[in-house]
Amino acid sequence: MMKNICKIILCLIICYLFIGIGWFTKDYIIHMKCKDGIPVLGYHAIVSDEEKEQKYACNPYFMSVSQFEQQMLYLYNNDYQCLTMQDVNDYYHKKISVAKKTVCLTFDDGYKNFNTLVKPILQKYNLKATCFVIGSKAASGHPMYLQKDELINDQYVSYYSHSYDLHHNAHLPRQKLIETLSVEDIAADFQANEGIVSSDYFAFPYGVTSTNAKNYLKKSTVKLAFGFNQNRTLTRADDQYLLPRYNVFADIPMFLFQWWVE
Repeated sequence: MMKNICKIILCLIICYLFIGIGWFTKDYIIHMKCKDGIPVLGYHAIVSDEEKEQKYACNPYFMSVSQFEQQMLYLYNNDYQCLTMQDVNDYYHKKISVAKKTVCLTFDDGYKNFNTLVKPILQKYNLKATCFVIGSKAASGHPMYLQKDELINDQYVSYYSHSYDLHHNAHLPRQKLIETLSVEDIAADFQANEGIVSSDYFAFPYGVTSTNAKNYLKKSTVKLAFGFNQNRTLTRADDQYLLPRYNVFADIPMFLFQWWVE
């Protein structure tokens, strides 16, 4: 009986090892094929070290400010150029070339700590970032989210759309709201964001798109739209309405961050 259990455990370990090696090999091949593109890094919330430890220790989307600053210091010390959305758009449409050491920093959801914690670090190291804001949150008075009067573009930060109110799950497991909506419904959401935040550039909620969403974007004024979790750099061969980003989780090893940007 014990021998059979040990065999089962050993088989499971071997299976997990093969799966892990397979995933790593796939990501490595994809990374190498696209290494000349632009790494677009996607963050969510940055919180104080105390908050991270006490409130968000198990939340992969909330990164400690010390870890974030370590990553930004690496970019600064190694002479990385940070791109704005306009820069990325110009690169994509072959209007400009970019240096090898180039990165684009993005933040989803529009948390207030983008202004209070992220922006001072960007200023300190002369870096730039884009914040994709949920419009309904920016018009709600919610204390965790940036409000409309705080969305002021300058040389360090810019603010664009993460939808007005599409950041929801649908009724079916793993299905997102945007996957269930008509072109008309999606158009109405974009119209609701007018006067709150620009939709010139757009990040899909959860990084998930749909046929109707892409059909709307093709007819809209949106210049570029971003997905998530494709785990590779952005290239000019990519679909301009589903551009790839790396999802930068909290506690990501520094060597992996360096590999992504290099």
